[in-house]
Amino acid sequence: MDGAFKIIPISEDSPCLMLNPKQSKLLDETMRKTTIHFGLQKIKVACKQLNTLKKNEIGLSTTVIENLQIPLEVDYEVSIQNGEIIIGPFIGILLANSRVILENKLKKLKYIKQSSLVSGSVIAFSWEGIDQKSSKIIGYIYNPSSKKWEEGTFPFPAVIVRRTALSTKRKKYLKKLYGSRFFHLASVNKWKMYRRLSSNKDLIPHLPKTFLYKKPEDILNHLKSFRTIYVKPLSGLQGIRIKKFIAEGDHYCVKYRRNKENNTINFSTDTELLNYVKSKFKSKRYIIQQQIDLEIEKNHSIDFRIALIKNQSGKWEDVGMIGRKGIKGSVVSNLSNGGKVKRAQTIFLKSLHLSKDEALSIRQKMSEIAIKAAEEIDKYETIYKSGVDIAIDRHHHIWLIELNNLTPGFASFSKVGLKSTIIKVSNSRMLYAKYLAGFPKEKENMGSD
Repeated sequence: MDGAFKIIPISEDSPCLMLNPKQSKLLDETMRKTTIHFGLQKIKVACKQLNTLKKNEIGLSTTVIENLQIPLEVDYEVSIQNGEIIIGPFIGILLANSRVILENKLKKLKYIKQSSLVSGSVIAFSWEGIDQKSSKIIGYIYNPSSKKWEEGTFPFPAVIVRRTALSTKRKKYLKKLYGSRFFHLASVNKWKMYRRLSSNKDLIPHLPKTFLYKKPEDILNHLKSFRTIYVKPLSGLQGIRIKKFIAEGDHYCVKYRRNKENNTINFSTDTELLNYVKSKFKSKRYIIQQQIDLEIEKNHSIDFRIALIKNQSGKWEDVGMIGRKGIKGSVVSNLSNGGKVKRAQTIFLKSLHLSKDEALSIRQKMSEIAIKAAEEIDKYETIYKSGVDIAIDRHHHIWLIELNNLTPGFASFSKVGLKSTIIKVSNSRMLYAKYLAGFPKEKENMGSD
């Protein structure tokens, strides 16, 4: 199997790594002794040659296998970094807090299709399965031969993918132990996101002016200043509870969408508006945002979503973009509120009336801005995918609206034939985990010809 090796136990008293003579040429000639890593465990070994081993086999003395607690049910890749050897990848999926929920979730875990991408050991476990004193985990290993999850006791893996909610105390423990190799889908509210993105001077020109809502007068004051503003919940999804306030002379109105219908309420005085705000915005979990003129087509708001993933090289990669056209008169473009999906190129050429060269140039700039924004958020949270909402106004200025890390919503890409984007996004979690486990794509491993 190209790139993957079967580990063969060798009866040898001392800790040894044994290779076919043709394999050993890939090691430095001076590397007679080295350190082998498996998960968080490591051991020093002597390197020897063994003619009876096949090209797709690696010999380890039984003392090494027992010390590192390497499961032999699967094949492994080998990575050489800084003169030391990593056997793996060894990836842990923290799927639940309790064992009972873990067993239920295992039945639905969509890993089988991705198993060929990763090789190595992938274990699924619950928080209850972690024994901190012995650094062992009771969980399930995926066996590609039987295509089943098999129960066992394992050492701590090289990387942990969190796929369940955890208490702050538990997250702190794993972050301290793993650092960036403990990763998940992070939820960042709109205000925190704006504060983090605005710390990057290159992004400031692309960010709508945003303010934290504290009191009803904030909406009135910003409305008088900007004439049109949006009020959005800090953690809202799918355009829910977004309201558009408009000042028209001395009068005001608020527009919003509810039950798939457009609604408008008019106010004759400041007092009427303030009374409405007091009744509807009792919590302070909102932001106020200046309007961006995205009505490229009359009565239709248009924006775009870029799919970003972390690839196996650990870099952010733009894997596709769609355009979204809001229903007539709607204050949002979300599909859940009646919006339509279109190919981005179609909107560039037909709605924005760009030439192909202009469309290519703007597309490239949008990608650069989206990646720069993801890198900024990544300084605070280790994330691996993001749905970036981005837009262009009438003057072809690019605006960064929002990054959706927790629920990026990429299913709509298939509606315009971008199934390759869906596949890349689906594979990104395990391929990024493989990178974090010590197997970056650009590095040559011992299975490479």
